[in-house]
Amino acid sequence: MMNESQGPSGRPQRNLRQKLVDSLGEQIVGGTLKPGEALPPEDLLLKRYGVSRTVLREAINVLSGKGLLKARPRLGTVVQPRIEWSQLDPDVLSWLHTDASPPQDLRSDLEDLMKFRWIIEPQAAALAAESATREDIAAILAACEAMENAGDSVEAFFEADLAFHVACLHAAHNRFLLPVAHVIRTAMVTSLRVTNRDPAANRSVSAPLHFAILHAIISGSSKDAAAAMERHLKDTEARQVAAWQETQAPNKSSAR
Repeated sequence: MMNESQGPSGRPQRNLRQKLVDSLGEQIVGGTLKPGEALPPEDLLLKRYGVSRTVLREAINVLSGKGLLKARPRLGTVVQPRIEWSQLDPDVLSWLHTDASPPQDLRSDLEDLMKFRWIIEPQAAALAAESATREDIAAILAACEAMENAGDSVEAFFEADLAFHVACLHAAHNRFLLPVAHVIRTAMVTSLRVTNRDPAANRSVSAPLHFAILHAIISGSSKDAAAAMERHLKDTEARQVAAWQETQAPNKSSAR
Protein backbone atom coordinates (compact mmCIF):
# COMPACT_ATOMS: atom_id res chain seq x y z
CA MET A 1 0.00 0.00 0.00
CA MET A 2 1.26 3.45 -0.90
CA ASN A 3 1.47 6.28 1.64
CA GLU A 4 -0.89 9.06 0.56
CA SER A 5 -0.11 11.79 3.10
CA GLN A 6 -0.85 15.25 1.67
CA GLY A 7 1.70 18.04 1.97
CA PRO A 8 2.06 21.64 0.79
CA SER A 9 1.12 22.37 -2.81
CA GLY A 10 -0.11 18.80 -3.30
CA ARG A 11 3.43 17.52 -3.96
CA PRO A 12 3.10 14.21 -2.03
CA GLN A 13 0.00 13.39 -4.06
CA ARG A 14 1.91 13.99 -7.29
CA ASN A 15 4.74 11.77 -6.03
CA LEU A 16 2.21 9.09 -5.17
CA ARG A 17 0.72 9.35 -8.64
CA GLN A 18 4.18 8.88 -10.20
CA LYS A 19 4.80 5.79 -8.07
CA LEU A 20 1.52 4.33 -9.29
CA VAL A 21 2.35 5.30 -12.89
CA ASP A 22 5.72 3.53 -12.53
CA SER A 23 4.17 0.43 -10.98
CA LEU A 24 1.49 0.01 -13.64
CA GLY A 25 3.85 1.07 -16.43
CA GLU A 26 6.43 -1.55 -15.46
CA GLN A 27 3.73 -4.23 -15.35
CA ILE A 28 2.51 -3.28 -18.82
CA VAL A 29 5.92 -2.95 -20.45
CA GLY A 30 7.21 -6.03 -18.63
CA GLY A 31 4.31 -8.13 -19.90
CA THR A 32 2.55 -8.82 -16.58
CA LEU A 33 -0.39 -6.86 -17.99
CA LYS A 34 -0.70 -7.97 -21.61
CA PRO A 35 -2.05 -6.12 -24.69
CA GLY A 36 -5.81 -6.44 -24.97
CA GLU A 37 -6.13 -7.18 -21.26
CA ALA A 38 -8.34 -4.90 -19.18
CA LEU A 39 -7.07 -3.36 -15.96
CA PRO A 40 -8.64 -4.81 -12.81
CA PRO A 41 -11.80 -3.01 -11.61
CA GLU A 42 -11.23 0.42 -10.12
CA ASP A 43 -12.31 -0.61 -6.62
CA LEU A 44 -9.80 -3.48 -6.65
CA LEU A 45 -6.99 -1.16 -7.72
CA LEU A 46 -7.94 1.35 -5.02
CA LYS A 47 -7.72 -1.38 -2.40
CA ARG A 48 -4.51 -2.87 -3.80
CA TYR A 49 -2.59 0.40 -3.95
CA GLY A 50 -4.28 2.30 -1.14
CA VAL A 51 -4.68 5.47 -3.19
CA SER A 52 -7.55 7.87 -3.77
CA ARG A 53 -9.79 7.64 -6.80
CA THR A 54 -8.31 10.94 -8.02
CA VAL A 55 -4.73 9.62 -7.90
CA LEU A 56 -5.72 6.41 -9.67
CA ARG A 57 -7.52 8.23 -12.47
CA GLU A 58 -4.65 10.68 -12.89
CA ALA A 59 -2.19 7.78 -13.18
CA ILE A 60 -4.38 6.09 -15.80
CA ASN A 61 -4.59 9.37 -17.73
CA VAL A 62 -0.78 9.64 -17.72
CA LEU A 63 -0.40 6.09 -19.03
CA SER A 64 -3.09 6.70 -21.64
CA GLY A 65 -1.16 9.76 -22.81
CA LYS A 66 1.91 7.53 -23.30
CA GLY A 67 -0.16 5.16 -25.44
CA LEU A 68 -0.11 2.27 -22.95
CA LEU A 69 -3.79 2.32 -22.02
CA LYS A 70 -7.07 3.16 -23.70
CA ALA A 71 -10.62 3.36 -22.35
CA ARG A 72 -13.02 1.19 -24.35
CA PRO A 73 -16.81 1.02 -24.00
CA ARG A 74 -18.00 -2.02 -22.04
CA LEU A 75 -14.41 -3.29 -21.73
CA GLY A 76 -12.96 -0.75 -19.34
CA THR A 77 -9.36 0.47 -19.54
CA VAL A 78 -7.40 -1.84 -21.84
CA VAL A 79 -3.66 -2.33 -22.36
CA GLN A 80 -2.63 -1.17 -25.83
CA PRO A 81 -0.36 -3.14 -28.18
CA ARG A 82 3.30 -2.13 -28.17
CA ILE A 83 3.01 -0.42 -31.56
CA GLU A 84 0.77 2.21 -29.90
CA TRP A 85 3.25 3.06 -27.12
CA SER A 86 5.24 6.30 -27.17
CA GLN A 87 8.51 4.49 -27.82
CA LEU A 88 10.68 7.59 -27.25
CA ASP A 89 9.03 8.55 -23.97
CA PRO A 90 11.71 8.53 -21.21
CA ASP A 91 9.43 6.67 -18.78
CA VAL A 92 8.61 3.98 -21.34
CA LEU A 93 12.31 3.59 -22.12
CA SER A 94 13.16 3.25 -18.44
CA TRP A 95 10.42 0.62 -17.95
CA LEU A 96 11.76 -1.31 -20.93
CA HIS A 97 15.28 -1.42 -19.48
CA THR A 98 14.93 -2.90 -16.02
CA ASP A 99 16.86 -5.69 -14.31
CA ALA A 100 13.79 -7.87 -14.86
CA SER A 101 13.85 -7.43 -18.64
CA PRO A 102 14.14 -10.75 -20.49
CA PRO A 103 17.64 -10.99 -22.08
CA GLN A 104 16.24 -11.43 -25.60
CA ASP A 105 14.09 -8.30 -25.23
CA LEU A 106 17.02 -6.31 -23.84
CA ARG A 107 19.24 -7.40 -26.72
CA SER A 108 16.61 -6.44 -29.30
CA ASP A 109 16.07 -3.03 -27.68
CA LEU A 110 19.80 -2.26 -27.53
CA GLU A 111 20.29 -3.32 -31.15
CA ASP A 112 17.49 -0.95 -32.13
CA LEU A 113 19.14 1.80 -30.07
CA MET A 114 22.43 1.17 -31.89
CA LYS A 115 20.74 1.56 -35.28
CA PHE A 116 19.05 4.74 -34.06
CA ARG A 117 22.39 6.15 -32.90
CA TRP A 118 23.96 5.39 -36.28
CA ILE A 119 21.25 7.44 -37.96
CA ILE A 120 21.51 10.41 -35.57
CA GLU A 121 24.91 10.84 -33.94
CA PRO A 122 27.41 11.05 -36.83
CA GLN A 123 25.40 13.80 -38.50
CA ALA A 124 24.85 15.53 -35.16
CA ALA A 125 28.63 15.53 -34.63
CA ALA A 126 29.06 17.02 -38.10
CA LEU A 127 26.61 19.79 -37.21
CA ALA A 128 28.41 20.34 -33.92
CA ALA A 129 31.67 20.90 -35.81
CA GLU A 130 29.94 23.70 -37.72
CA SER A 131 27.88 25.20 -34.89
CA ALA A 132 29.50 24.53 -31.50
CA THR A 133 30.05 27.56 -29.27
CA ARG A 134 32.79 27.98 -26.68
CA GLU A 135 30.31 26.88 -24.03
CA ASP A 136 29.49 23.74 -26.03
CA ILE A 137 33.18 22.89 -26.44
CA ALA A 138 33.71 23.44 -22.71
CA ALA A 139 30.86 21.03 -21.87
CA ILE A 140 32.20 18.34 -24.24
CA LEU A 141 35.75 18.82 -22.90
CA ALA A 142 34.54 18.59 -19.30
CA ALA A 143 32.83 15.28 -20.08
CA CYS A 144 36.00 13.93 -21.74
CA GLU A 145 38.12 14.96 -18.76
CA ALA A 146 35.62 13.36 -16.38
CA MET A 147 35.96 10.10 -18.34
CA GLU A 148 39.74 10.35 -18.17
CA ASN A 149 39.60 10.97 -14.41
CA ALA A 150 37.03 8.27 -13.64
CA GLY A 151 39.76 5.79 -12.70
CA ASP A 152 38.26 2.42 -11.80
CA SER A 153 34.81 3.89 -11.14
CA VAL A 154 32.55 2.50 -13.85
CA GLU A 155 29.66 4.62 -12.58
CA ALA A 156 31.68 7.82 -12.89
CA PHE A 157 32.64 6.85 -16.42
CA PHE A 158 28.98 6.13 -17.27
CA GLU A 159 27.89 9.57 -16.11
CA ALA A 160 30.66 11.31 -18.03
CA ASP A 161 29.92 9.27 -21.16
CA LEU A 162 26.22 10.19 -21.00
CA ALA A 163 27.10 13.87 -20.48
CA PHE A 164 29.43 13.75 -23.50
CA HIS A 165 26.78 12.49 -25.92
CA VAL A 166 24.14 14.89 -24.66
CA ALA A 167 26.62 17.80 -24.98
CA CYS A 168 27.45 16.80 -28.57
CA LEU A 169 23.77 16.70 -29.51
CA HIS A 170 23.18 20.10 -27.88
CA ALA A 171 26.22 21.49 -29.73
CA ALA A 172 24.50 20.74 -33.04
CA HIS A 173 22.08 23.59 -32.26
CA ASN A 174 19.09 21.95 -33.90
CA ARG A 175 15.97 22.17 -31.78
CA PHE A 176 14.65 18.85 -33.12
CA LEU A 177 17.67 17.08 -31.66
CA LEU A 178 16.94 18.27 -28.11
CA PRO A 179 14.27 15.62 -27.35
CA VAL A 180 16.46 13.05 -29.10
CA ALA A 181 19.29 13.90 -26.68
CA HIS A 182 17.09 13.01 -23.73
CA VAL A 183 15.93 9.80 -25.39
CA ILE A 184 19.47 8.67 -26.19
CA ARG A 185 20.63 9.48 -22.67
CA THR A 186 17.82 7.45 -21.11
CA ALA A 187 18.39 4.44 -23.36
CA MET A 188 22.19 4.60 -23.05
CA VAL A 189 21.98 4.09 -19.28
CA THR A 190 21.31 0.41 -19.97
CA SER A 191 23.56 0.19 -23.03
CA LEU A 192 26.63 1.40 -21.13
CA ARG A 193 26.13 -1.24 -18.46
CA VAL A 194 26.50 -3.83 -21.22
CA THR A 195 29.35 -2.25 -23.23
CA ASN A 196 31.48 -0.36 -20.70
CA ARG A 197 31.90 -2.63 -17.69
CA ASP A 198 35.70 -2.86 -17.95
CA PRO A 199 37.51 0.18 -16.44
CA ALA A 200 40.76 -0.64 -18.26
CA ALA A 201 39.04 -0.71 -21.67
CA ASN A 202 37.20 2.47 -20.81
CA ARG A 203 40.53 4.24 -20.20
CA SER A 204 42.53 2.75 -23.06
CA VAL A 205 39.91 2.57 -25.83
CA SER A 206 36.67 4.40 -25.11
CA ALA A 207 38.05 7.63 -23.64
CA PRO A 208 40.51 8.23 -26.54
CA LEU A 209 37.68 7.71 -29.05
CA HIS A 210 35.66 10.39 -27.28
CA PHE A 211 38.63 12.77 -27.26
CA ALA A 212 39.00 12.20 -31.00
CA ILE A 213 35.41 13.34 -31.51
CA LEU A 214 36.08 16.42 -29.38
CA HIS A 215 39.20 17.34 -31.39
CA ALA A 216 37.35 16.87 -34.68
CA ILE A 217 34.54 19.16 -33.49
CA ILE A 218 37.09 21.77 -32.38
CA SER A 219 38.77 21.57 -35.79
CA GLY A 220 35.52 22.61 -37.43
CA SER A 221 35.61 19.72 -39.92
CA SER A 222 32.15 18.21 -40.18
CA LYS A 223 33.57 15.30 -42.19
CA ASP A 224 36.17 14.47 -39.53
CA ALA A 225 33.63 14.82 -36.71
CA ALA A 226 31.19 12.42 -38.38
CA ALA A 227 34.01 9.94 -39.07
CA ALA A 228 35.23 10.13 -35.46
CA MET A 229 31.72 9.46 -34.17
CA GLU A 230 31.39 6.52 -36.57
CA ARG A 231 34.62 5.00 -35.23
CA HIS A 232 33.25 5.30 -31.71
CA LEU A 233 29.94 3.69 -32.69
CA LYS A 234 31.78 0.81 -34.39
CA ASP A 235 33.68 0.20 -31.16
CA THR A 236 30.45 0.34 -29.15
CA GLU A 237 28.78 -2.10 -31.53
CA ALA A 238 31.72 -4.51 -31.29
CA ARG A 239 31.61 -4.34 -27.47
CA GLN A 240 27.88 -5.04 -27.53
CA VAL A 241 28.33 -8.13 -29.72
CA ALA A 242 31.16 -9.37 -27.48
CA ALA A 243 29.00 -8.89 -24.39
CA TRP A 244 26.18 -11.00 -25.87
CA GLN A 245 28.65 -13.72 -26.84
CA GLU A 246 30.07 -13.69 -23.32
CA THR A 247 26.64 -14.16 -21.76
CA GLN A 248 25.87 -17.06 -24.10
CA ALA A 249 29.18 -18.87 -23.61
CA PRO A 250 28.22 -20.65 -20.29
CA ASN A 251 25.01 -21.89 -21.87
CA LYS A 252 26.95 -23.37 -24.81
CA SER A 253 29.48 -25.12 -22.58
CA SER A 254 26.80 -26.54 -20.27
CA ALA A 255 24.92 -27.91 -23.28
CA ARG A 256 27.85 -30.12 -24.33
